[in-house]
Amino acid sequence: MDVTPAAKDTDPSRGRAARAATIGSVLEYYDFTLFAAAAATVFPKVFFPDASPLLASLQSIGIFSIAYIVRPLAGWILASLGDRKGRSRILLRTLMIMGVATFLVGLLPGYTAIGAAAPVLLVLLRLAQGIGAAGEYNGAVLVAVEFAPKKRRGLFGSFPALGPAAGGTLASLVMLTVSSALSGPAFLDWGWRIPFLAGGVLAIYAYWLRRTLQETPDFRRAEAAGTTSRTPLRDVIRSHPRIIVAMLLIFLTLGGHTNMYLVFGPSFAGRTAGFSPTILFIAIVVGYGSQVLVTPFFGWLSDQIDRRIVVGSGFVLLVLFAYPFFWLIQPGWPLGMMIGVVLTQGIAISAIFAPISTLMAERLPPQVRFSGLALSRETGNAIGSAVFPVLAVVLTSTGATDGLSLLLVVLAVVGLLAVTVIPRAQPEPDAALSEKTVAGTREPEPTG
Repeated sequence: MDVTPAAKDTDPSRGRAARAATIGSVLEYYDFTLFAAAAATVFPKVFFPDASPLLASLQSIGIFSIAYIVRPLAGWILASLGDRKGRSRILLRTLMIMGVATFLVGLLPGYTAIGAAAPVLLVLLRLAQGIGAAGEYNGAVLVAVEFAPKKRRGLFGSFPALGPAAGGTLASLVMLTVSSALSGPAFLDWGWRIPFLAGGVLAIYAYWLRRTLQETPDFRRAEAAGTTSRTPLRDVIRSHPRIIVAMLLIFLTLGGHTNMYLVFGPSFAGRTAGFSPTILFIAIVVGYGSQVLVTPFFGWLSDQIDRRIVVGSGFVLLVLFAYPFFWLIQPGWPLGMMIGVVLTQGIAISAIFAPISTLMAERLPPQVRFSGLALSRETGNAIGSAVFPVLAVVLTSTGATDGLSLLLVVLAVVGLLAVTVIPRAQPEPDAALSEKTVAGTREPEPTG
């Protein structure tokens, strides 16, 4: 196969592509974490001052959650465009949408200034964030993987996977610093806006990295050969249904477990073990920080052995840690909870999250790769993130955690079974594949 200059191992654009992909993923989760923190603490008082405390909180959380509603549909549309028009074009646009929306939230007047228009505009900006984020991570992974040397795809693909941990840690630290430095009235009046405006500065740097980013070698070969798909969503569903379903279940499991350990877990610990908000914040930062440290290792490890083994091992660890996580939450022993967060979120989930998108990218031809990844990830993650936190509240309403631990075990087993049905290997995509071949190719049977 002819290899264009951009595909050679010595191409200096590889490093720039990896940085450009990673910074956008960091920005996505910086926005996500920042908005979540503000929705719980600031927005009820700034945008719903006349509502009761409970109603104001529900309205703020509802605005935060609305992004999950729009993400699947937006992700499918943006991914389809990415398979037809190119990854780099989509990434530049998603970045601009996210960055501008986050910056404008920091400038948005409160209810006392413009009345009901304030929460309405906040909803619109949150929808824009959701649309931008829907195409960001999937496109970032593909840019990193498709520029990477063949034997280092796992490592390169793990760099965007640093986004949730690095972005979450950065947003938490910025919000904590600003809230600690300013008095209560000053923080509610204008201090909370600083982290959002800082997100705009981060977006400018990301834009500078991406503005001259070339299209990926895989897409350029397909485009030059005239084999890009006109209907990539339809084609990937027809030609690779087993991979799509398996990956959807894996991302559903990831979404459910992540929300358990970094969202529900600290909240549960605060109620049952009496930990202070500061302790809970530290536990979240510890969980994110451990992910930053180990994610590249698991990406590298997946280059040395079968990626399915690395992902499957992560699910096995989730089975083993489901019960101990809650046993470690004991009054007067915050270290136990932090150990649990590191074991689950820092190690087990990182083992899955670091190589999983690279694994899927390698199982799909470039003509439908973006669409396949977005279809499975955005759909599965939306279901897992929306359903399982509610089940967690119901299952622990009496204070017992055995039912929730059992649910987590079942989820992990489902993820492990999904890994086993993914084929061992997919032949290297051939740029000469026609659209007819892409749409009609049957998936290879697993070889072991």
